[in-house]
Amino acid sequence: MDAFTIVVLDGALGASVAITLDILRTANRIAETHGKPTITWKVIGSSASVRMNNGMYIGAVPLAEAGPLGKSILVIPGLGLDGPYHVDVYGCRWNQTSQLVSATKHLSERLEREDIEILGELAYHHHAVGNVVAASCSSVFALGHSGLLDGRNVTTHWCLYDLLRQRHPGCDLDTNRMLVQDGALVTAGAAMSQMDLMLYLLRGLVGHHTVEQIRRYLLIDDRPTQSHYMTLNDLQMDDREVVRLEVLIEKHMPNIPALKKIAEELFVTKKTLTRRIQKATGLTPLAFIQRIRLRHAQSLLETTGLSIDEIARKVGYSDSTALRRLVTKSMGCTPSQLRRSVKI
Repeated sequence: MDAFTIVVLDGALGASVAITLDILRTANRIAETHGKPTITWKVIGSSASVRMNNGMYIGAVPLAEAGPLGKSILVIPGLGLDGPYHVDVYGCRWNQTSQLVSATKHLSERLEREDIEILGELAYHHHAVGNVVAASCSSVFALGHSGLLDGRNVTTHWCLYDLLRQRHPGCDLDTNRMLVQDGALVTAGAAMSQMDLMLYLLRGLVGHHTVEQIRRYLLIDDRPTQSHYMTLNDLQMDDREVVRLEVLIEKHMPNIPALKKIAEELFVTKKTLTRRIQKATGLTPLAFIQRIRLRHAQSLLETTGLSIDEIARKVGYSDSTALRRLVTKSMGCTPSQLRRSVKI
């Protein structure tokens, strides 16, 4: 019986698919070295030959012909979000069929295709009898077609937060976390968190020691959260005053003036500025300022050898306690863990 069933949909992110198979093959190489049993898997997909978003193809059993999956773990690597154009095997665009569209619009259109509906039903019934279903990044949306996300704790890529919230308001979404397990449903953040997902799933099959060997062999670091990959620049900030506010806060740091004083510098009222911050970022003024402090602290943690206390003072906290709490709450890890996660 296969331990894994890997689903590769048309337009799947090539790197996400590759890391899935590479981790499985590495697990078997280590198992063979130590005389332990190997694991097996099969690939099913939109068709017998699936074109990934990098222009490469992979052979697969068509979804409609997949048949029973037994007790295998169903794994769905992420879909590419780069729009409806084609590339050759060297990555060059060709035969562009339409104007490029936004990632969320492209994903919304992609989710209307028949293979998504087939996969949704397959995943739902596989999960209903107690089997593990796992997906990363945009492929988490494929599970929503059959209601599998309703009432569940899930994550996805942080830039898809609003779209998933809009399409599936019944799920409890946490994009701060790299991985979320809710019973037999496991979801992961951005497409390259597929490797975190595979290591997590493999740990239950081959044990912690083998997984750590895989991690060392493939040079995979420990990344407890995806929050520190987020930046305020990725928020929808079209309001000029809000952008100028960000600049002013960074300029005055660590001694940030009261919001009323900042509003005066921007020639608007405090009430107007508060409303614009809320509209542009979805945050209160205090949360917005904390986000900027957090981003600056993150940069210092990643690029300097300053102590946590020194960094706290530089971003406007009298001691490190408040900063530690903010980092832990917002990123799901301690400042020390964040600093270690970027060391090479």
